[in-house]
Amino acid sequence: MPEKQNPENVLSELEKGIALSKCRTCGCMIGALEEMRDSLAADGDQDVRDLREKVDTWLGKTQESLYT
Repeated sequence: MPEKQNPENVLSELEKGIALSKCRTCGCMIGALEEMRDSLAADGDQDVRDLREKVDTWLGKTQESLYT
């Protein structure tokens, strides 16, 4: 699998982004997380539920968007 497509790399980049105050207020980050949450089935397998929980946690760290 190409390096860019590795799911662990995607999660790592999202974790780095949510740690930055500028990203927590960015509409791009918030929108991406909302789309991820909405696309992950609440009743999926354990890995899907774990990922959805992680996305919900990140969304809980966001602040009002400065950019729309």
